[in-house]
Amino acid sequence: MNEKKSFKEWVKYKLKVIMVSDRRFFMCIWITAITISLVTVIISASVIASAEKKEKQKVEQEEQQKKQAEQEAIVASITDARAEKASITDAENAWMLVLVNMNHPAEESLEDDIEFTELVNGHKVDKRMYPDLQLMFDNARSEGLSPTISASYIAPEDVSSGGSACELDHTTGLAIDLTSSEGGDSEEALLKWLHENAAEYGFIFRYPEDKYSVTGVRGAENHLRYVGTEAAQAMVKSGECLEEFLGSY
Repeated sequence: MNEKKSFKEWVKYKLKVIMVSDRRFFMCIWITAITISLVTVIISASVIASAEKKEKQKVEQEEQQKKQAEQEAIVASITDARAEKASITDAENAWMLVLVNMNHPAEESLEDDIEFTELVNGHKVDKRMYPDLQLMFDNARSEGLSPTISASYIAPEDVSSGGSACELDHTTGLAIDLTSSEGGDSEEALLKWLHENAAEYGFIFRYPEDKYSVTGVRGAENHLRYVGTEAAQAMVKSGECLEEFLGSY
């Protein structure tokens, strides 16, 4: 009886030990699994954070390189523009880029330096600009237009008292006012053509309406000025008037 009881107790004891052991075993496994999961999550988060940081740094670096390249391009463009302008405004081209306005009176020797070509209706211009002027007229006429000169050279002594900047520009022998001999809509068509093509022949519209604060002249939409093809095309490209191009106000 005692032996049976003892065996019974022994079996119970063993079962209890096994249950406790199994519980500890599974608890150990559970804790281990959780720990591994946590470590994995932490490592993954660290790896993701590191990758995101590197990607962010890469993007910032690329943005910085892009901005630097843009700044270098701007500086290079400005440098090239200055070099081009310096080349255009050298001594050889000084005669065609002479500036005469209310702040820059004509030099006394200006008229002596001009050799004139006589045109119809008593008009005359600097002989050196005449070939480009004639070519522009010929090509305009081939387009069915009828350009004619309404004003050209004005001698300094003929400038009205307190003469306008527009009149003073005519004393250079490089300025002309154009109109159409047919009048009406043909004049509008002529001006449109000139706006699109005049620079190819070395002419600019001397007094753009949006440059009034610089030139001081309004209402001279048909006043053209010869500056040479390089300068004319450079001014059209930059949107500058003559004063701005020369840096003289």
